[in-house]
Amino acid sequence: MNIIRIIIAFIIAFASLSSTPIPIHTTDKIYSHYKLHSHFSKYFTKQNCDIILDKFYYLNCYSYKHKGTKAVAYHLEAKILAMGPAGKRPAFKPDMQVPAPYRTKTQDYTHSGYDRGHTLSNQSMNATIEAQASTFLMSNITPQNPQINQRVWRKAEDRERAIAKLKGSAEVLNIIIYPKDKEKTEFIKNEIAIPVGYVKVIESKDIQECYEYPNHKVDDESLESYQVDCRGWVSPH
Repeated sequence: MNIIRIIIAFIIAFASLSSTPIPIHTTDKIYSHYKLHSHFSKYFTKQNCDIILDKFYYLNCYSYKHKGTKAVAYHLEAKILAMGPAGKRPAFKPDMQVPAPYRTKTQDYTHSGYDRGHTLSNQSMNATIEAQASTFLMSNITPQNPQINQRVWRKAEDRERAIAKLKGSAEVLNIIIYPKDKEKTEFIKNEIAIPVGYVKVIESKDIQECYEYPNHKVDDESLESYQVDCRGWVSPH
């Protein structure tokens, strides 16, 4: 029994040190396996990620220290967005690809004062039951201010879909910002770190737009107020 435990521990340790994404298998016939956009590659390295989760529909750079994502990247297709949702919103579920000590569950957020904020929006990836379920994995969730989640960040999510529909497709990167000073990091239950901000990068043909948001209540909810220069986050388009 001890030998089995040692082998399992070795596999988990090796996976956490590997820069190769851990793949997930799916029978989905609508979506194609996501391939990382070259402009986003610097966020998906073993130096930046404790584990890179290949969810087929997107890549997730996951942090053990924060028990949350640091970056999520994906591709949107206008023809797939036009299909609409395949079903009702599913339940949140733990991501079993994340080693147990760093895994989160929906109950961790109960009475926290924060929403279960999707990094990749359910509305952007819901044309099949499998795709929709992937966005409800807790590895795709961070503690998000309710106003930011429900009204402000949502406008940037609407914008990514609008650009994809206008241009036929779009590449999207969401970056999660945590305090650089560990002593200033705040947590909800299960030692889940609360981000201080979010960045969304949207690229499509002749368009490159970036939006940066705080993770606290704001007075201005307009989309334009949070648009920033992309050069601080990715290479020029």
